Amino acid sequence: MTAATAVLALTASACVTVHGAEAVVPSATKAEAAQALTDFLAAYNRAEKVYDETLIASSVTGPYGDAKKANLRANKALKPGGNTKFKPLQLTDVAYTIPKKAGWPRFFVADTDSNKDAGTDKADSRVVLTFVKGAPRQPWQVAYVSVLMPEEVPVFKTDADGWAEPVDPAAKDVAIPPGELSKRYAAYLTDGRPNGFAPGSQTTGRRAVRARNAERQGLTTRWVDRAADTGSYAPLGLRTQNGGAFVFFASRHFEQQKIDKSVKGAKLPLTSGVKAIMTGTADDTLVREFVSAQTVSLPPATETNPRALFLSRTQGLVVAKGS
Repeated sequence: MTAATAVLALTASACVTVHGAEAVVPSATKAEAAQALTDFLAAYNRAEKVYDETLIASSVTGPYGDAKKANLRANKALKPGGNTKFKPLQLTDVAYTIPKKAGWPRFFVADTDSNKDAGTDKADSRVVLTFVKGAPRQPWQVAYVSVLMPEEVPVFKTDADGWAEPVDPAAKDVAIPPGELSKRYAAYLTDGRPNGFAPGSQTTGRRAVRARNAERQGLTTRWVDRAADTGSYAPLGLRTQNGGAFVFFASRHFEQQKIDKSVKGAKLPLTSGVKAIMTGTADDTLVREFVSAQTVSLPPATETNPRALFLSRTQGLVVAKGS
């Protein structure tokens, strides 16, 4: 992903490749970031109108890309004629946070206001999109999308020119090194050892829900959690003004549900969305795979008992198999 040749070019995004290394430069110009958002919106609206995943494939990647394409695929199966109530997504009041960094991939964050929550109790929420570019000739793609309240969006650390600072995946001066978040979260959901996570709906609350649902009405549910932290699933984070970090990371979750046919009324949760992408026939067993994207705030490691705080978590069904 990185170049190791002599100086090649100075591009519009001000990226300079030097022999043996790359200069620390802004990931994108503000104009380039704005164009990337415009291009994504156009692709998103085209795809949503007719439920065609191919129309957005080159504009998305990582956890958001997998979940979005699976969602469009399911909707296409349920509504072949497309979205008859289509309303274009609009993203306004945009604030771009662009880090300076060396090497690839490069990324930036767009903090926006969406028209989709107008008239709801979440009308003040912000839609935060993380754009990634894996190489000079690749397009900008959205890898993470988080819905946050305004007060959850931090003040980022910036230099005199307004460029942000990325946090190294191996950074030890925050509650959890960003590169360890996915593995630690998967392990926590499996064994319940906090390992640096604060109590909340997506930690202690999630394990409590699983405990309640493991055995009920002739339905047995088991989970397997896996890290997803390489390639387009690598964590991305920015330094915050308070010395901490704001990080996006991914994970995968498998859920097996099996019914006891001798129990009257026992049935698998075969919703229309599950059936739309399911392979096989769900006689007594259903296995679902979800891809999950998390946004966390990492306080400085110097704080007393520093723990990662979940701000957002979205989970998308990507595979369903019946047997």
